[in-house]
Amino acid sequence: MKERRLILLLVIIIFAGAVYALGWSSLFTVTAVQITGTDNPTTTSIKIGEKLARIQPRVVGAEFERFKWIERADVSRNWLSGKVTIALTQRRPIAIYEDQAIDAFGIAFTVTNQRTEGLPQIQAGTIDAAVAGAQLFADLPVELGKDVKLLKVRSGDLYILEMQIDGKSLQVIWGQDVDMALKVKVYKALLAQPENTKIRRIDVSAPNAPIVK
Repeated sequence: MKERRLILLLVIIIFAGAVYALGWSSLFTVTAVQITGTDNPTTTSIKIGEKLARIQPRVVGAEFERFKWIERADVSRNWLSGKVTIALTQRRPIAIYEDQAIDAFGIAFTVTNQRTEGLPQIQAGTIDAAVAGAQLFADLPVELGKDVKLLKVRSGDLYILEMQIDGKSLQVIWGQDVDMALKVKVYKALLAQPENTKIRRIDVSAPNAPIVK
């Protein structure tokens, strides 16, 4: 009985010592903070000398993720060196609408020190319509999407693609965001036909009855 009490007392003492060392002593404190993944000026509420145990990675990550241009923030603590690393993942824009960038997940955000040259522009009446257009663009095959310079969103969720192919302009009336695979197949088949080398417009809104001009 006495041995059990002694063991229990030792466990309590060890636990209390560990709690003190982690939360109160100067043994485990922040010695450095590193933020990676961006060239944008960023700050954190973490202070040098702060107790490592009191830093909550999820809370710190949430502080950064409130900025729309940040997709994810991963926070790690090195208990030996005392270094806290905050690895940021920036959203990658796939299209531009006015002064907003839109990523593949349909999130609109302000561009921050990221290259946007060559990204397609979206012409739409509202940001919601532009986001829907960006999602359609993200669903296009890469070999087709790379030629899109302007995506127009019209009423009734109708889409028009303004493209540049080998220096030539081509307008593709896509219609609604349906039958994607069939429309892509028809589009490629029409471009492959020798008699269509000089066409300026393709209408695949009704893919079973396409029109070329």
